[in-house]
Amino acid sequence: MELNTLSAIELSAKIRAGELTVKQALDDAYARIEAQEPKYNCYISLCKEEAYRAAEEVQARIDSGELKDAPLAGVPVGIKDNMCTQGVRTTCASKMLENFIPPYDATAIRKVREAGMVITGKLNMDEFAMGGSTEYSYFHVTRNPWNLNKVPGGSSGGSAAAVASNMVPWALGSDTGGSIRQPSSFCGVVGLKPTYGLVSRYGVVAFASSLDQIGPITKDVTDSAMLLNLIAGHDEKDTTSENIPKKDYTKALKGDVKGLKIGIPKQYYGEGINEEVKAKLQEAIETYKKLGATVEEFSLDIADYALATYYIIACAE
Repeated sequence: MELNTLSAIELSAKIRAGELTVKQALDDAYARIEAQEPKYNCYISLCKEEAYRAAEEVQARIDSGELKDAPLAGVPVGIKDNMCTQGVRTTCASKMLENFIPPYDATAIRKVREAGMVITGKLNMDEFAMGGSTEYSYFHVTRNPWNLNKVPGGSSGGSAAAVASNMVPWALGSDTGGSIRQPSSFCGVVGLKPTYGLVSRYGVVAFASSLDQIGPITKDVTDSAMLLNLIAGHDEKDTTSENIPKKDYTKALKGDVKGLKIGIPKQYYGEGINEEVKAKLQEAIETYKKLGATVEEFSLDIADYALATYYIIACAE
């Protein structure tokens, strides 16, 4: 099995077991990026020099036992380019910030570094996160790895496409009105928008501060839960950050869906939906039913107003 096909947890296990060095994992990531990036345009900036320096430091921390309880140590990660990264430019995919180099890390980035993860670079997005296709970047258009004629979604399209194409095992995105969930759906990966206040927004260039959340984009739900474990938590630098006890989200993972109740909002499943998408959704519904889940249709009347509000905000910004 090629390294780039491994999940983050699988890759970290090999590093902690001494079967693989952090540098070897990074070498493989950059080899994959070099091969795939010309086709998909997932990155705005690569930070190879900083990444190899970090890899050496992380390997020393692993060898000394400092990171023996760090399950994510040594794993490469990509970062959406609207999160401040000290010493690495943060452009928000805009000409305005083309040369902006932040003097500090966003809180989520600080946690990533402290956990021993290695940042490969900054990922493409719609400019200032205002878009849903990653076609509206100052730098280039990101392509869907499954079909180059299709968009990867947005605004975290670079993050989703990078994970889908195995350039990185996981990435961070941000979500205001679907900017993690929609591109993850388009690219066939796992995307999660955490509950508002669960993850600090400090250091994120805001689209709509009352909605923005940083969240994981991963290959599977276990990686998603592990990355959420890391980035969640109270932060005094973010006044909207909730001060609640830490949880282990991997404990919510079950081997089946028996007893799970799944709601299908009528407003999202009726007029206007693509027939092929509708057929695939119905196929998924039947699969969940066979696996023991309960599926119920319900009305979400406010959805029409919510959608209109989202587009008004986008235009106003």
